[in-house]
Amino acid sequence: MTVEAELLVLGGGIAGLAAAAELGARALVLERDDRPGGLVRTDCLQGYWFDHVLHLLHFGDAAVQARVQRLLGDVLAPCPPVAWIECEAGTVRYPFQLNLGGLEHGAAVQSLTDFARACFGPQSPEPPGDYQELLLRMFGETICRLFLLPYNRKMWRRPLDSLAPHGFVWNVARPRFEEALEGMLHPNAARPAYNTNAFYPRPPPDAPLRGMEVLSRALAGRVERLHLETTVEAIDPGARTVTARRGGERVRYRYTRECLCTLPLPAAMRMCAGVPAALAGAVETLRHNLVLSVFLAVRGPRPDSPGLWRYYADESVPFTRLVFMHELDPLSAPPEGWGLIAEITHPAECPLPPRDELLAAAHAGARRVGALPAGCEVVFAQLRVADPAYVVFTPGTAEVVKECRDFLDARGVRTVGRYGRWEYSSMAQVMGDAFAWADGVRGGEAG
Repeated sequence: MTVEAELLVLGGGIAGLAAAAELGARALVLERDDRPGGLVRTDCLQGYWFDHVLHLLHFGDAAVQARVQRLLGDVLAPCPPVAWIECEAGTVRYPFQLNLGGLEHGAAVQSLTDFARACFGPQSPEPPGDYQELLLRMFGETICRLFLLPYNRKMWRRPLDSLAPHGFVWNVARPRFEEALEGMLHPNAARPAYNTNAFYPRPPPDAPLRGMEVLSRALAGRVERLHLETTVEAIDPGARTVTARRGGERVRYRYTRECLCTLPLPAAMRMCAGVPAALAGAVETLRHNLVLSVFLAVRGPRPDSPGLWRYYADESVPFTRLVFMHELDPLSAPPEGWGLIAEITHPAECPLPPRDELLAAAHAGARRVGALPAGCEVVFAQLRVADPAYVVFTPGTAEVVKECRDFLDARGVRTVGRYGRWEYSSMAQVMGDAFAWADGVRGGEAG
């Protein structure tokens, strides 16, 4: 069986859906799962709504923001990203480096002193050689010791001196010294950050869908041709064909103009015809982490102003952060309860721990850090695995990714999305790139 389309989009996550949303019947989207959205999905379990992984829509581009707001209307509500960080020297508001005065006095003074040395002391003429060195040069020893190094060791689950000093640092900003000093004098105040202009869907009480899947479903509703439960098996750019399995049947898809690939870049390269052996070997060096999201459905009083989420520097605590779903949407759980998500990162190349062990560790960790107030009980726990979740940048990653994308681009296969481009980007950035591709296809017509 052969199906034709002018434009073929591989992957029905946010990137693929945004790209196809305004192209009508010209674009055909292939999605492996039985519902669209990729990682931007939300499950309702016994009246508790959980996003598969935390997604907050934060915009840096006014045109992208206007486009998404037209799509979702009043359902998309402002949601300032109030988050907290717990470390051995106290609890401070995120970002850590702008709220040093919230730490114990001695730790606060030493943090600011070391940060001053990083800003005004002798500067090496050589660029930092690895991620750990980059953080130490940017923030000084004490800020790194208290939060940045232990948190990032939990986040990446690899030696930090084995990671590249680029790629995943777009959201790590060194403030001006005057800004850090202001945070020393007046800590835990609202301050601008990369994600300040943030939003989250808050539908009316009787809505059939909640959570960030509201966004992916709205985009999917504008896609005219969407084939679900369709697994891509082979890509042949020379013949302009993609072979996929749909409903037990092998289908040959032929595109007449262009193919847009949002599938994880290593997987796309393994399926692509004509990849040179050396490049195929280099693809196998690319690394990523999973996110293991443990859903804890809690019955009992909701915690008072915990923030949207909390980061934990203690490396004996299994999760990097806890996400409080009721802070994102007060209607995300029954009135007598609330939902908590424990996020645990895990290297993709390592075997997963047993499910029951993960659930028990997350529950015990939440109890230990005081996230479950007195009178609260966990009604049930569930596990969701996001794979891939975070791209890992080692010293050779950027070169291999460029070679892969150049190879595909030269053969009429464009790449979009965090995983299609194998980069670290936000949901709004991904949609912006997808909209730009669609606008280019339409000859630059404004969205």
